[in-house]
Amino acid sequence: MLEIKNGILSGVEYPATSADINFSVDAGEMLCIYRTQDDYVTAIIRSMLGLQPLKSGFITVDGDVVDASSAAYFRNMFSYVPHDLDMPLDKITDVLSSPFETDKRITKKILKGELDRFGIDAAVLDSDYNKLPKYVTQLILIIVAVLSDRPYLIIDKLYSEITANILMPYLNDYATEGHSVIIVSDDEDIRRICNKSLILDINV
Repeated sequence: MLEIKNGILSGVEYPATSADINFSVDAGEMLCIYRTQDDYVTAIIRSMLGLQPLKSGFITVDGDVVDASSAAYFRNMFSYVPHDLDMPLDKITDVLSSPFETDKRITKKILKGELDRFGIDAAVLDSDYNKLPKYVTQLILIIVAVLSDRPYLIIDKLYSEITANILMPYLNDYATEGHSVIIVSDDEDIRRICNKSLILDINV
């Protein structure tokens, strides 16, 4: 279980009346961070990944506190799919190597099989990275993250072309296998399908 208790994010401004952040995501659950402004999304994701400490409160993974000494260890339990996809890659298949390293061997053949589930032509795997539509790139990164089979998956803000009916059955299957999924989206259908939602309605 991933939990933030009495959390105040660092690096962002808060009005005095803002409530602490409190949520938990168990194995098998999906949480939607819904309609939250970008700087707060960035701060909470960096906090969950152990890259930015909370100003106050604490984060735990399976009951153990994530702090400066343990953050790197716990980070290995997470897969992360960004919204900002500007990366120095030549081909989309370069995502199968660093910085998306995984203990599981993900081959081009396996990836093609997953693309079939989405009705995407496997020919995209031969495309130059910067020539693919952003939503296709993000969807491929989500597939790679799922195949990596880590306990926790964080997906930063989805491109609008990736709708609930396209993605959520796939993520639901992944969650029911005992994984936890945190997804950032402004899509009401995605929020509704998730087990839980978090709205950081912070007005400075």
